[in-house]
Amino acid sequence: MRIFVRGGHSPKCPGARGLIDELKEDRKVKDSVIKYLKQLGHEVIDVTPPDTVSSSSTDLAYGVNLANRTGGDLFVSIHFNNAYDQYNGAIGSEVCVYRNNEYAERVLDKLSKLGFKNRGQKTRVNLYELKNTKMMAMIIEVCFVEATTDVEIYRKHGSDTVGRVIAEGIANKIVPLSSLNANKLYRVIAGSYSNIENARNQVRTLKEKGIDSFIEVKE
Repeated sequence: MRIFVRGGHSPKCPGARGLIDELKEDRKVKDSVIKYLKQLGHEVIDVTPPDTVSSSSTDLAYGVNLANRTGGDLFVSIHFNNAYDQYNGAIGSEVCVYRNNEYAERVLDKLSKLGFKNRGQKTRVNLYELKNTKMMAMIIEVCFVEATTDVEIYRKHGSDTVGRVIAEGIANKIVPLSSLNANKLYRVIAGSYSNIENARNQVRTLKEKGIDSFIEVKE
């Protein structure tokens, strides 16, 4: 599939602010969604507006126009929601759609498994991105920026995991474990000693076998 993905808002047209900032976080989630969709074999085009965009209408039109000119299968806009000045508890995730669809349903299911309350698909036929795209489109509202439990869940998992599960929901595939571990390094500890000479002997033994090693002192 060819999928268009954008992060909502821009510096001159900022989004919701609460315990977290929508603009800052949706960019991070957007980048992860794109990364994992590509790993799952899809063609993905980032249609996030440039930081120079200065009006809400231009901000919204930028991605829609680019997607319509290029042509594709799905348009995804990443956002965070806001309803109150502050909220103690959970509100949850929702996906705004022109009409209900399986992509949105799978994304909501994936987010709910992270702990977010599933608020369901919301039909919003008058929203610019939904009514003007020439392909299926959805606006993903990850969680509410002012809701303490929502933000706690988001921070617990992080933007990369949130982006990954959204990508998995869209693609209806699981990102391979090998891809998740591709950039990780694993440190092997060969022993702990109360006597410094024993520690030095272990280092010498390991180095004789071609294994790089060092002593780290723990109080």
